[in-house]
Amino acid sequence: MLRLTSIAALVVCNAGCAVLGPSCIARQERGTVTTISGDVGAGQVASHTVRYATEGSQNDANFSWAGDTSPEGPRLNLYATKAGCSQFSLPPDSNTGDCATLARAGSLDSGNIATTLVITHGRGNPERLGDPPEYKLWIVGDAARAASYTIRITWFYGPDC
Repeated sequence: MLRLTSIAALVVCNAGCAVLGPSCIARQERGTVTTISGDVGAGQVASHTVRYATEGSQNDANFSWAGDTSPEGPRLNLYATKAGCSQFSLPPDSNTGDCATLARAGSLDSGNIATTLVITHGRGNPERLGDPPEYKLWIVGDAARAASYTIRITWFYGPDC
C-alpha cells in the first residue's frame, strides 16, 4: 500500500515536470508570422492585412510604439477585424459585420497598456476568417501626436500552462 501511495504521489506531484512524458511547456509550439512597422499620424488610422498562420490555434500580435511606456507618450490602439473590412470607423464599438472588432490591444481607459492581441481560427476554434484565412489590423493614432509602431506576429499551438 505504501508503495502504491508513493507512486501515485510521484505521478501527481511531477506531472508537469516530464517524469512520465513531455511537460506542458514542452508541448507548446510557436513560430514567426511577420513583423509590421509603420507610422500613424495624429488622429489618423493605418491598416495592414495579415495572413493568418494556420500552423497554430491562435496568432499573437505583440504591439509596441515609440513612447508607449511614458506617461506623457502617445496613446495608440490596435484593433483586429475580418479582412473584408474597408470602412473601419471610430468609435470602434460602432462597427458591425466585417468591421466588428475581433480583438484589441494598446492604450486602455485605465491608463494601462495591453501589449498583446490574440486572434483565433481553426484547430479547435471557429473558422471565421475566410479562405485563405486573413485579418486586418487597424492602428488608431493618438489624437495629438504621430508615432512609429511595431507589431510582431507569432503563431501558437498547444496547452495553456
